Formats: sequence, C-alpha cells, structure tokens
Amino acid sequence: MLQLQTRRFLLSGVFVSTFLVVCVVKLSCRIVDPPYMADVRALAESAPVVFRGQVVEVHSVGETTTDSSVERKIATFQVDRMYRGTVNTEVSLNFAYDWFMRGNGHYCMDFQPNTYWLVFAVEKDGRLELSDDCDGALTVSPILGPDLGNASWLAQMETDFLAGLADSDPAIRLISIQRLGGLGLASSRDALHRIIETGNKEESKWAIYAALRTGDITVLPKVKELLAEGNLDQPQRAMALQLQYLSDPAAEPNLLAILNSANGDLTRKCALTALGEKLRDPKAVPSLASHLSDPDHDARYLALNGLRNITHENACTLPPNWKEQDVEPQIEICKSWWEAEGKFEPWPQD
Repeated sequence: MLQLQTRRFLLSGVFVSTFLVVCVVKLSCRIVDPPYMADVRALAESAPVVFRGQVVEVHSVGETTTDSSVERKIATFQVDRMYRGTVNTEVSLNFAYDWFMRGNGHYCMDFQPNTYWLVFAVEKDGRLELSDDCDGALTVSPILGPDLGNASWLAQMETDFLAGLADSDPAIRLISIQRLGGLGLASSRDALHRIIETGNKEESKWAIYAALRTGDITVLPKVKELLAEGNLDQPQRAMALQLQYLSDPAAEPNLLAILNSANGDLTRKCALTALGEKLRDPKAVPSLASHLSDPDHDARYLALNGLRNITHENACTLPPNWKEQDVEPQIEICKSWWEAEGKFEPWPQD
C-alpha cells in the first residue's frame, strides 16, 4: 500500500483504483486524464502550436518507433482555425496509435478522415508532432463561431466551443460542453446555466460539471443532489473529484452539506480535502471530527489532517517521519481530545 503522503492519487483527475495494467515495454506506464477532464487551457498554454481542423487523409510512413513496433503515420489536416503559432491551411502531423499502448498511457490518438480535432502541437526536426502522444488532441464540433479578429486565443476558442453547443449531433454537443469546462472561463457560465435549465438530463449534468470547473459555486446545491445518489457514474464521479479544488470560502456551507449527505467514499474524501486543506475554516471542525470515525481509511486520515491544519492541536498531529501504521493510533488520540475538550470549544457556525 502506498504511503499516506501520496494518498492524493485517490483524489486526482484519474481513477487509479481501476488502472490495473502491466508494463511490458520500455515506455513507462502512466494514467491519462479522460478527455472530458482535460485542462484545455493548460494544454493550449503549454503548446507552441494550437489549431483546429478536419482530418482529410491518413497514411502510414512505413517506419516504426525506436522503442516499440508501433507504426508511424501522418495525418493531413485542413486547418480552419489557428489559435497559437502559425501553420499553413493544410498541414501534416506525425503521430502513432496503438491500442495496447493506449492502455499504458501512450500513443492514444487515432486520427481518422473526416473527424475534427483541436490539436496541441510542437515542431521537432522540421516535422509537426503532437505535444503529447495522449493529451495532444481533443475531438471538437465542426461548427465554428465568428472570427473575433484580434481577440485573444482564449476568447476565440471559447467562441468556437460555444458554437458547438448548437451541433445537431447530441454526442458532439456534450463534447462542446466538456470543452467549455476544460477552458475554465467564468464568461462561459451564462451559456452553461442555460443548458442546465433547458437541456436534456445528460446535457444538464455535464453542464453542471463544466460550470463547477469554471469555479462557479452556485451549482453546488445541484451537485449535492446528484452526489447524494452516488458517484459511480459519470459525470457525478468527475464532479466529486472536482470538489477537492474548490478554494472559494463561500463554498464552505455547501461543501459541508455535500460531505454530510454524500453517498460515496470518493465524494467524502474530496469534500474533506477541500475543507481541511484548501479552506481551513474553523466552522468545518465539528464535521471533520465526526469523520474521524468514517468507514473509509483515507477519509479518516483526511479528517485528521484537516483538524491538524485548522486547530494545530498536537493530539491531531502525526509525528515527524510518520509511517502508515502511525495513522490509526493518532486518529484515536485525536478522537479522545475531541470528546474530552475539542467539542466543548466555541467553534464558529454559519
């Protein structure tokens, strides 16, 4: 079992508990965020060339990679929007795809003719390649918004994603909603709220998740309702994971409500992370103390860690260079402090 110092892998944007692959090649295994959780803005900011367009042709170049037998291919794109950098209106992109390696977090992009992509690229040895062999491209709607001229690439990208909300393909509309969430702009919230109120059930759920990714805490009551039913399905599971990143103090009452009504270990752990590490509000202390008896081991640790962060109580503080076997005894000490002293202190209330 991993040391608790690294337990945040349970709360990351990937589902480690379901990642059971064996590495049998030289490339290291890694876990890649699913496309609906992609941080579009960060991907674009880290790539020198960002464009979107249609794949018009794919062919093999008859080479193999230096570290496997994966075949190299070239996709020819008809570029319909340039966001960063400069390329011709028709551009060739070197890539490789392999079904098995995709399971290990490599060579994930399977470009096919007549599909539309947002591409994050870099030039290497005079050739254009994906900035990352798994995170280097995202599917998008073929519908473009108006050309904003000299506006920022962020504004133009948002405009194009917003246009995709009108796509006739329901699956592509969902992708457009997810891309707006990945862009994380507050200016997208009005459109997302319209979908929440008027879209179908699936679109509404994904729009709630997308709005949450923009930092919109007004959707937390709706998040609470959905997570009270569980977090095994998407996008509820993604919503639960997103809770850990909330840092707006105004989110605290709703986070406590979610924590106390959650029907899922993951939801509780992410809410505890936000309350005990990000917000550190003394009003959360009684709820954190109650989760020292949580049925989930990681949740108990997060409650202990949060109490330490907020109260600075020695009874809730693990010793230097602690090991995993130290955690449960420390939780019991913290629980004893709470029953004898802590719960009688005047903790603030909403």
